[in-house]
This record gives sequence, structure tokens and C-alpha cells, in this order.
Amino acid sequence: MNKKTRQDIVDIIESRFTSICASFSDTLRGELDMAIDLAGLTEAIGLDQQRNYKERLHRIIDRNSKMLIDSLRNIA
Repeated sequence: MNKKTRQDIVDIIESRFTSICASFSDTLRGELDMAIDLAGLTEAIGLDQQRNYKERLHRIIDRNSKMLIDSLRNIA
């Protein structure tokens, strides 16, 4: 895989992170999770970068879950 293709894949993943931070959805979460896995499997990204992306995604999911719980508490 050439450097441009690898960079294109990283750019796609980064754009998904930008989108999920702007507006969280389970569909986007699944798409991002799959993109990270496929990038790792095709060796477009290294294991360290894949781990970093997964941890970043999990932090976003945790933050979204906490915001949802807080919203539900305010309603109750």
C-alpha cells in the first residue's frame, strides 16, 4: 500500500472522528469502529495507532453515555 493510500485512510478515520464529536450516532460509531478495524487488518495503520484510535473512540462513547445519563437525571 502506498503512502497516499495510507494517508487517505487516516484522513477518512479522522473525518469520522470529527463527525462523531459533532453529532454522536450509533451508525457513525459502528462505521468508525469498522474503519479502524479494517485499517488495522490491511496494515494501513500500525497496531499502536489502531489502539490509539480505539481508545479515543471509547472515550467519546463514554462521554456520550455520561451526557445521556445526566440528561435523563435532569428529566427525572
